[in-house]
Amino acid sequence: MTTPQQQPFAPEPVGYGQPPAQPAGYGPPVARRTNVLSIVALIAAFFVPLAAVVCGWVSLRQIARSGENGRPLAITALVLGGIGCAMWILFWVLIIANGGSFSYSYSM
Repeated sequence: MTTPQQQPFAPEPVGYGQPPAQPAGYGPPVARRTNVLSIVALIAAFFVPLAAVVCGWVSLRQIARSGENGRPLAITALVLGGIGCAMWILFWVLIIANGGSFSYSYSM
């Protein structure tokens, strides 16, 4: 009878050893920048709504051209700025419709 021959070393498990080499020209992924104007537009939406609308619109154009991050910020600034502008317009329409005068009565 013949005895089966044993290998002196066990084969290496799959997945161990050195990682496969990356093809030439590929490096670590580069993070895209966030458009600064979209951040400014979002902050301006709480203080100067018209500036938020203008900055949000310009930043959307820049993002489309350059591929930067920040599109959700610019859209949020446009929406909040638009709501703020509508509230200012409504405020002034009500002031003008009231004749610009308010009557206060103080009773003690």
